[in-house]
Amino acid sequence: MTWVYAELAKEAGKRGGPVALRYFYRGQGVIIGAALTGASVAGTVLYDKWHARRAATKPAPHTTPTPGESTNA
Repeated sequence: MTWVYAELAKEAGKRGGPVALRYFYRGQGVIIGAALTGASVAGTVLYDKWHARRAATKPAPHTTPTPGESTNA
């Protein structure tokens, strides 16, 4: 446990103290969160476009005429 604390204290010293270290990691979290949110939104938009295009090109269901029904409309 002492080695982890020593490494953390050393890194905090490089960043300018414990508060600066906390803000550094908070900023990293914001950047990662924004990237994940952007990727999620982009994926949703692409899926919606793909789904709409696929639904538009889907052929109408084929119906067979019953016996005695005229095929000419």
